[in-house]
Amino acid sequence: MAYIVRVPGLGMQQDRATLVEWHVATGDSVEEGQLLAEIETEKSVFEIEAKEEGVVRRRYADVGDVRKPNQPLGIVAGADEDITALEAKVGASPAEVESEATEGRGSGGTASTSETEALGGATDGTGTTPSKVAPRAKKRAADLGVDLAAVEGTGPDGAVTSEDVDRAAESGADATETEPDRVAPRARRRADELGVDLVGIEGTGPGGAVTVADVEAAAEQRASAGREERPFSEMRRTIAQRLQQSYRDAVHVTLDRSADAEALLDAADAAAEALERDVSILDLLLVALSRTLSEHPEFNATVEDETLTLYERQNVGVAVDFDRGLVTPVLEDLAGKSLEEIADERRALTERVLADEFTPEDLEGGTFTVTNLGPYGVESFDPIINPPQVAILGVNAIEERLTSTDGTRRLRRHLPLSLSFDHRAVDGADAARFLETLVEHLEDPGSLLPESATTRSQTPRLPGRSVSAETAGGLDGVVTAGSFEWSFDGSDAPGGAETAPSPVDYLVGSLASCLAASVGFQARKREVVLDEVRVEADGRPERGSVEEIDVTVVVASDADDESLDRLVELGERGCHVSEAIRDDLVAVTWERE
Repeated sequence: MAYIVRVPGLGMQQDRATLVEWHVATGDSVEEGQLLAEIETEKSVFEIEAKEEGVVRRRYADVGDVRKPNQPLGIVAGADEDITALEAKVGASPAEVESEATEGRGSGGTASTSETEALGGATDGTGTTPSKVAPRAKKRAADLGVDLAAVEGTGPDGAVTSEDVDRAAESGADATETEPDRVAPRARRRADELGVDLVGIEGTGPGGAVTVADVEAAAEQRASAGREERPFSEMRRTIAQRLQQSYRDAVHVTLDRSADAEALLDAADAAAEALERDVSILDLLLVALSRTLSEHPEFNATVEDETLTLYERQNVGVAVDFDRGLVTPVLEDLAGKSLEEIADERRALTERVLADEFTPEDLEGGTFTVTNLGPYGVESFDPIINPPQVAILGVNAIEERLTSTDGTRRLRRHLPLSLSFDHRAVDGADAARFLETLVEHLEDPGSLLPESATTRSQTPRLPGRSVSAETAGGLDGVVTAGSFEWSFDGSDAPGGAETAPSPVDYLVGSLASCLAASVGFQARKREVVLDEVRVEADGRPERGSVEEIDVTVVVASDADDESLDRLVELGERGCHVSEAIRDDLVAVTWERE
């Protein structure tokens, strides 16, 4: 059955496509499902396949032509099938016929009137030019000064294409091998100044004389031969238009804030181990972002015509860079999704984009956007809002910073963030609070993790010598010191269950740990190398009140005995726990290994 090959529906906000490649020629036989052509929209390249088997009888567009949805690209029918009715449909709309005459061309078989006009067919009957010349070939010939009468067409039905014109120009079919007969004196001097060879220059002055303007035009044309001009693709053109729209319509403001990333990186490793899959800090950030958007819903919004629209569904676009440009596929409805679900969906969506297998629906409906330039080493940037959204979050490269904590300076990794927002919809204080909430989630990521994940290290909150103990009325309980907790029990005392060390055990352990650290401190201060310091503390008697604690310090080192004696003595003096319980309680000896 004969049918018209048309541009398919392109999805929301896409009203045109560019033909980038034909995979069949006029007269080719095709099978059902065979690839006919490829078109490019602002967001992707789409393949057009044959609906049924047949022969390509007509092609109504050339590579580079722009078409709207449902406009015809060609006709496929049986080899001898009458396609008059289909051709009438193609030419039924005057506006469409005009579009075909200026943008497209027919090909194959006997050209219809509209096809002939589209190909630039001669109408004066002189025969001085080929009967069919593609519009772009005409323009190309004028630009290169090629005489179309000397060009042999290789297109359908002998039509002259722009490639034919280029070949004619390269072969020198129209070149003049001598200087023009008439050259104005000033034009000759100008040619000498610019180093322009007068051979081949066509004069536009009286009687065909070469003028100064002709020389300068030739100089410009020859200078341009060493550079490459790349017209924007449909996608690049749309990206440019949307960026212009964003800056024209939105009042851009960007705030920067960084989060301590030590716990976040540890949490990503713990999540990957628990879930047995790749989990990135971006996945954790998306979970944190979802919770932040729930607390600050005015950022999960769009603004149009001075109206702010807030959305319950958190459709977050995550920008992905691939070989044809930047696109933003959307993760739908993040609120309530687990880390595992978000990680899997983000990875699958990214893989589809990189494989160029995404659809227009993958890019629609976003209410907030995240763009990550961290992998490229970017330290700070101003993300551009994706209109009509209110905000976009930029993620930068993790960096090490010297941080002071409790008087100790050390390097810690930080994650810089850049939030751009539309100041028409929200204020700077709103954005600052948004970032504050996001950073809090990122720096304390335990709640973002599945229950099965445990981190090796969380950012500790030290007690500062402020400790609390709590029981349920029995002998066992919990000690809380900052972000740390440990259990205690009454040992074998009446009512005790011996489920944890007793408070006295912790006292003895405190002395041992304090003394070990104090000896180590003295060794570092005096640059004495110690391989190991082991402190063994033994409280007596075994039950009841403690009357004495025997402490043995074992040191492994190549240092001489005199130096080690001094270290242990100073270590015992500097031990704060020993100082607190020293009177008639502590006996310290040491031995060397």
